[in-house]
Amino acid sequence: MKPNMRRTVLYVPGDSEKMLGRAAALDSDTLLLNLEDGVASSRKDAARANVAAALEQIDFGRREVVVRINSLRTDTGKRDLADIVPLGPDAVCLPKVEKGADILAAEALILELETRHKMPPGGIMLHAMIESAAGLLRGAEIANASPRMSSLVFGSADYASDLRCHVGEDRSELLLALQMIVVSARSAGIDAIDAPCFDIRNLDLLGRESAQARRMGFDGKCALHPDQLETINHVFDVTPEEIAWAEKVLKELDDAESRGKALTTVDGQLLDNPHRTAAERILAGKGRQAQ
Repeated sequence: MKPNMRRTVLYVPGDSEKMLGRAAALDSDTLLLNLEDGVASSRKDAARANVAAALEQIDFGRREVVVRINSLRTDTGKRDLADIVPLGPDAVCLPKVEKGADILAAEALILELETRHKMPPGGIMLHAMIESAAGLLRGAEIANASPRMSSLVFGSADYASDLRCHVGEDRSELLLALQMIVVSARSAGIDAIDAPCFDIRNLDLLGRESAQARRMGFDGKCALHPDQLETINHVFDVTPEEIAWAEKVLKELDDAESRGKALTTVDGQLLDNPHRTAAERILAGKGRQAQ
């Protein structure tokens, strides 16, 4: 399922049956069932079995269900894909993507599995994690590599480690990466998802990071804990003021067009087609999900 908005993308540990069971009741637009980092090597098989059982037995409702597999450069990642694809998640999240060829290789494997299991071809989408300098520099190539691509997801911890930088509270060290991920995603018409706030109890910091990401053009932000969802949803949600502005803009532009004019003004601001596009996007998000 393609959600109207991906405000929140919640990591759900695959090795926790309890968390997998709770996830269906949480207010997250996307659930990222996690088999990769955060799952100990000794627990990989158990996590895969848990996620497979969850996909078969749990009704996740309106939520987009994505499985983050291990790298396809490993046997573990290949087994993840082989076991998960036949169960029909909405998408697969690929970690540590560094070039478009990584997307094409995953796409070929998924198509083979879809064909073998008589599934509709192209039904399973892809999310790609940008977690290194190499991945960042090829972001547009990655974003445009396949029609299956749904989003670029920033993995800031691995990225900072790769750059050997130390990230402060204002995240100034990450600003270049943040903006490049948005630009790359927009070049392909897909979503950009910000990294999680790792200080999970600091909701003030989470709010500042979320507001920063929204100003920069991100569509949503990852969450590590259910307690973070309300703050992120609030920041990325469409506000009544935005809806009122969008409705006013469309009315004025429609009126201008009926008079044979391409331009008009609202509250002293000159408006033309880019403002129509922005207004339509806001109103599309207005009916984001049935609660």
